[in-house]
Amino acid sequence: MKISQDARQVNATKTLSAELADRLCERIRTDRLAPGARLGTEADLADQFGVSRTVVREAIGSLRGLGVVTGRQGLGLCVAEADNFSSVLRKALVPQVASPQGLCELQQLRAVIEIGSIALAVERITSEEIIRLQTIVAEMKRVMKNLKKDEAGTSKAYKEMDCLFHQTILAASHGSFVKQFHGVLLDYFHAGEFYGRIPTLKGLREHEKIANAIADRDTDKATKHLTEHLQTQLKAPSE
Repeated sequence: MKISQDARQVNATKTLSAELADRLCERIRTDRLAPGARLGTEADLADQFGVSRTVVREAIGSLRGLGVVTGRQGLGLCVAEADNFSSVLRKALVPQVASPQGLCELQQLRAVIEIGSIALAVERITSEEIIRLQTIVAEMKRVMKNLKKDEAGTSKAYKEMDCLFHQTILAASHGSFVKQFHGVLLDYFHAGEFYGRIPTLKGLREHEKIANAIADRDTDKATKHLTEHLQTQLKAPSE
């Protein structure tokens, strides 16, 4: 399959922004920059690293969304607070997003965490959390009805429900460490290509099967349906 010039330019920009994000994190670690330390403005960083402001803006957007950096009026880009496990983990995993292979490995790690925690989630989930899962699935169905009319808007809304669905399952295991770890991983995919796909009825049915199995307290079925769903997520978008 031939790749158009526009597509190559987009991919090149994504690669440059990922590399810049990695280099900024490396600077934070190497220079031991404290929370609040100034990194510079978009123009400053563009000059320092010899890239366009578009590349800088994309890199900053990724790091800001992951809680690594923050913007302060009059100062520009600054190092965000790093006083908890999630903040430290975000910085440690940033280099992985600089390559498709790294993202794939993070997605595999996410699958391991979810599948490994599903039995505990089925055992510990409360009635309120079951209702929450079922409500999320119902909202996903409602959102999907607008797919043909508004593909972009529907995809964005569905993506938010998708993340919330999986976060709810992990929260049901009532393990704080696992929940934080998983939440950080989902943040990466929420902003990346794994969650950039157009939602499908097949994916919706998979979520419904998982929710029903959990509601029935059926660990075997819940594990089976979740595993099949995550295996689908691991496939390339073209597959």
